Amino acid sequence: MKKEININQTLGILGLKPASKRVLIALSEESTMGASDIASKLNMPKSSVYDSLNELIEKSLVTEYSEDRGKTFAISDNEQIVRIHKQKIEELQNAQAELVDFIARHNKKSQTARPRIKFYSGVEGIKQAFRDMSWNSEYKEAYLMWPTSDMIEMLGVEFLFDHRKPGIELDVRVNVIEPERDRPLREKEGHEWLKQDPANKLNKKRYAPKGTDWHMSYWIYGDKCLFASGSEEKIAFVVHSMEFANLQQLLWERMWEVCKE
Repeated sequence: MKKEININQTLGILGLKPASKRVLIALSEESTMGASDIASKLNMPKSSVYDSLNELIEKSLVTEYSEDRGKTFAISDNEQIVRIHKQKIEELQNAQAELVDFIARHNKKSQTARPRIKFYSGVEGIKQAFRDMSWNSEYKEAYLMWPTSDMIEMLGVEFLFDHRKPGIELDVRVNVIEPERDRPLREKEGHEWLKQDPANKLNKKRYAPKGTDWHMSYWIYGDKCLFASGSEEKIAFVVHSMEFANLQQLLWERMWEVCKE
């Protein structure tokens, strides 16, 4: 069954004023009409009719003709309407793209003035925290304190593989500090997700000194830091702040200096 057209709603989407809608509908019922005929048919002041006609002509919905008896008006042909509105649609799409780009650049400049913290709980909450830390072509390195066996047990191999894959595709290198207890995992065949980077260009790792252990991971990436429990607490939080990220990276670098490959 063909959907019935709500012409008033359609004309409203085009931004027409109520009076202009009435004039256009009146013209659709006749081949051509003069302003006086339209005014009489609609019981509308002639000045209002001319205002409406000017709007319709400007939107290329109505065409003006000069005849011996004066000016008449008619709805534009279909091809003209399609051509003009196709152009308008393209202009709107371009304007939308430019607006989104402008807002993105503006937000980027003002991020440090608007630090944010978001909390998550439970295993599904922790997974969502990782999803919210999406990979970005702008940032080519990430820095992690990563208790690997804990995070595998918490999140699962499949989730960790799927999460890291987009970063590999964007050539983002992860610099990872792991507990010494996790070194044997690198030799296990069951952890294929650790071998996503065969050339070992995008996964640089060192191991913390023996006796140094932890269960909460953290991940510094761009202007965000993700902290996630790998043990019993099952909590996570993301801090969106360039100043905080810089401080955490400074501490991470001091730890990196005392770690071994």
